[in-house]
Amino acid sequence: MAVEGNNKLEHPIDVMPLMHKAFRAVSDRAEAMAAAASTMEEIAELNETFAFWIKQITYHAAVEDEVMTGPLETSQPARDNETEHAELSGKAGDLASFIALGKAAGLEESVRAAAFSLDQEQHNQLEARFHDIEEALKQVLGEQKVTARTIRHIHSRLIGVRILELDHFENEEAFVISLVRDEVDEAGQLNIIRRLLIDDSADDPRWIIDWVHSELDSVDQALLEDLEVRFQSVAAQPA
Repeated sequence: MAVEGNNKLEHPIDVMPLMHKAFRAVSDRAEAMAAAASTMEEIAELNETFAFWIKQITYHAAVEDEVMTGPLETSQPARDNETEHAELSGKAGDLASFIALGKAAGLEESVRAAAFSLDQEQHNQLEARFHDIEEALKQVLGEQKVTARTIRHIHSRLIGVRILELDHFENEEAFVISLVRDEVDEAGQLNIIRRLLIDDSADDPRWIIDWVHSELDSVDQALLEDLEVRFQSVAAQPA
């Protein structure tokens, strides 16, 4: 992540690791709450935190697929290796094994397509895992009874989602961000970041950026504040 001066990101897309910090803060809290829960009140609080976790990560994934990875992926030719490795188990470490195979021509294109396919596959897997936990929480809340077994069940599933989330962020930071940085100009990157941080369809369009800002330290907050000035300036320019 390149920083110009004290409070400016050289490439707008490099704000993604800062957003990932905020996402991890929510999942950290959810996991800690699940590990400590022993009453219906604590399960209800966990359910509320988990609902926000779902809300922010599903919005983020949908916008990424629409405006970031989707348009770049469609420009690449399909190759046998891409197909084979697009159906990875959902762990970004498998992509490193793919790279190790790559003495064949077109490795760069294959890595890009595999990285984008993995990104979208992880989005799908996160959605499925979130649904499993939602159902488990609904069952506990419906029964109005908390047992050690149900807490272990929920906690273990939350850990599984956290691992998948971390793998997803690792894939993005290792492969996808650099490709976007290389292939999308500054105005395009600012548009992507604005879409990720400002939800124009919501009653409060700033719910994402204000939440991300609240999870960061003062240094990272300054970077985010500068980036908002930049993407709002681009958005205000006539087409």
